[in-house]
Amino acid sequence: MKQVIYADIIFLLNFCMDFLALFAAGRILGLKLSALRLVLASALGAAYCIFTFLYDYSVIPEIIINILVSVIMCFIAYNINSLIKFTKIFVIFYAACFMLGGGIEALYHLSGLVKTEDIIGGPDLNGSFQVHTIIILGVFCTLIIIFAGTLFKRRSSIRETEIIIGFMGKEVKVDTIIDSGNLLYEPISSLPVIVVTLQSAVNLFDMNTIEFFVGDSVEYLNKIKINGDNLGTALKFRVVPIKSVMDTKAILPAFSPEYIKYKTKKHKEAKYTSINAVIAVDNKNAAVYGEKYGGIVPAVLIDA
Repeated sequence: MKQVIYADIIFLLNFCMDFLALFAAGRILGLKLSALRLVLASALGAAYCIFTFLYDYSVIPEIIINILVSVIMCFIAYNINSLIKFTKIFVIFYAACFMLGGGIEALYHLSGLVKTEDIIGGPDLNGSFQVHTIIILGVFCTLIIIFAGTLFKRRSSIRETEIIIGFMGKEVKVDTIIDSGNLLYEPISSLPVIVVTLQSAVNLFDMNTIEFFVGDSVEYLNKIKINGDNLGTALKFRVVPIKSVMDTKAILPAFSPEYIKYKTKKHKEAKYTSINAVIAVDNKNAAVYGEKYGGIVPAVLIDA
């Protein structure tokens, strides 16, 4: 007796499961999600599932193709710009797949929709009720995964806050990470240094001052001092020497803002507290802050 496989049902089921796993992984990691990219990646995964019924694995082992397809799916679904980011996404995606599969099976048994004697023959995926039930349980399981992942993330060591920077009559809001390892101080004022990406702070600057942050900062300062007619502006700008954990030395352009405030929440009400610091602008390494954050705030400023 030959088993009849309905390709459309297999495609639909795998498409939904891949979509839910990709969606859950993205939400857990706090990534910006695109519905179109998730659909395309899920469609690739579902199409590959159909392909497995036709492919002869004596040519290339199944595990190699499985990993390759998963890698391509991740690159389609998310904006990946670093190896570290890809590794996190890939691991969380596979974890979501495993939890989704196990979670659906557990919920299926707990719900009483399947009897012990039915396990021997295996579920009839060609039945519409069966497919609908699995998808519904999949959605419910995805919500549990996202909730558990978010709860774990909140209990991790990552702390964050929103800061407001005011400069030359303009204002921007930046989502930042609170970092106890950020111990930078500006040499002249001895103030702590908050590092932000150029993209997050670019609206503070006009076309003249933007040159300071994207070009030769030291040469720009020398031009202002030579002119001598805008000493007040010159005093707002400075450079901050930094040294990374890789022993790489660099100089970041910085400025002294008119005010900085950070947001705290107490009893569901937002409250802003003023802090005094220098803002350094990183115009080359935006990827290290991730998609969600635009800078790093020293913990000493928040805990003071």
